[in-house]
Amino acid sequence: MTRITESGLGFSALLQLTLAEADAEEFLQVYKGVVQEQPLMVQQLCAGPCIALEICGQDAQQALRHLAGPPDPV
Repeated sequence: MTRITESGLGFSALLQLTLAEADAEEFLQVYKGVVQEQPLMVQQLCAGPCIALEICGQDAQQALRHLAGPPDPV
């Protein structure tokens, strides 16, 4: 979170929650049948609390993607 704010972005909302398996399945549905590790990803997402952030700032979506790096670094 510090790295995000240091990049010039901000937060307009923050929520800590624990996802039910059905919610995690829905969130990761796009990976089902595509990524072999999808069931493990669901388990990990349900294993403990998650923090959901609403990021704000100029070109926030692109800036966050740049900050986070490529989805597949290989």
